[in-house]
Amino acid sequence: MNKEFMRSFYRKYYAHPYDKAVSRSKRYRRLQKIRYQLDDELAAMMGGTNTALYRKFDEYIGAYADEMDVMLEEVYLLGALDREKMLR
Repeated sequence: MNKEFMRSFYRKYYAHPYDKAVSRSKRYRRLQKIRYQLDDELAAMMGGTNTALYRKFDEYIGAYADEMDVMLEEVYLLGALDREKMLR
């Protein structure tokens, strides 16, 4: 498998891979709704969204999302490699 070609394809074809991956998942939507509720509760516990604590938390969430973007890409490449192995 040409890993760099597949990586390039992934980055060009999937502008928003999360949306594509979970677009039909009722389970994901249910869990997302729970997370949104928890996010609202946590923001209130932190004193709202204009506090230093909330801004640091938001920075943390951004870093975590970046990490998950890399993981999603690597899982895609793993799937492509597995498909290639199965076709042999």
